Amino acid sequence: YVDPLVLGITCPRPIRFIMLKEFWEKPFIGWVCRKAGCFPVDPLGPATGALRQAMTVLHGGNVLGIFPEGGRSPDGRLLPGKAGIALLVLKTGLPLVPAAILGADRAYSREMLLPRPYRITVRYGAPLTFPSPPPEKKRDFLAQTTEATMRAIADLYASAADPGVAPSGDAGVYCKEEEM
Repeated sequence: YVDPLVLGITCPRPIRFIMLKEFWEKPFIGWVCRKAGCFPVDPLGPATGALRQAMTVLHGGNVLGIFPEGGRSPDGRLLPGKAGIALLVLKTGLPLVPAAILGADRAYSREMLLPRPYRITVRYGAPLTFPSPPPEKKRDFLAQTTEATMRAIADLYASAADPGVAPSGDAGVYCKEEEM
């Protein structure tokens, strides 16, 4: 729950976030997120409205925050990425900046009623750009861009020098074999 807050604090520009509809519908969290300019996406329904709104945000020169896994990890490890982030890259041609949030799951996990003090570190990577694919390669582009994005995030986890902040394995399914 603290990931958007932490990114919002550490980014020098305001961020508009796409959030899961389930959080949007929670009384307090939803109210805060609406006030912050977030907008919902239904993971079980068509994402066309959220995609249009995301493109409007980006074309307006604003920063869009999207969590490419499409949900919360039960243990803080990266889950497989979803193609929504790659679809935005394909539709806008804009670069994306990967970020890893280390320690947030220990500050406020799914099992906790209230957050607890814990050091959280945000690592930002270099902007990633992707060349536009020919029409017949769009499906491959989505898969490769999603994979490259998630690998960049996993590399940010792996580069954490403090094992107390990012224990081995936080890169989840994107761990290199020697890290497992």
